[in-house]
Amino acid sequence: MTCEARKGFLTLSDCQNPAATQCSNCARSMCPAHLAPQSGFTMCFDCAAANANMQPGENDELWAHRYRDDYRTSTGYVPIYTSRHHYYDSQDTRSFDQRGSDALMDDDDRGGFGDS
Repeated sequence: MTCEARKGFLTLSDCQNPAATQCSNCARSMCPAHLAPQSGFTMCFDCAAANANMQPGENDELWAHRYRDDYRTSTGYVPIYTSRHHYYDSQDTRSFDQRGSDALMDDDDRGGFGDS
């Protein structure tokens, strides 16, 4: 099983590391790199950042996760997720599907870039 943490700020991607344990708060599978030291390595950074009792330390990722959460909450921004699950579904991409014939094109010569 792989780590279920999502990395990034404006666009999110999955961590590809193998999971070592589960977060004690949300029960997602986590690798050691995504467990907060402030929690004794029992909570993921997202859960630790949401916990008001956890204080960010020097040179750790807790402040970044807290900032990311505050930014999304205050602006309403929803990040693009570009990993295991596709961001665009079939409803979004249906206009790019191949159709049998194009009724608007009457002739077979569709021209090219240099045609005028």
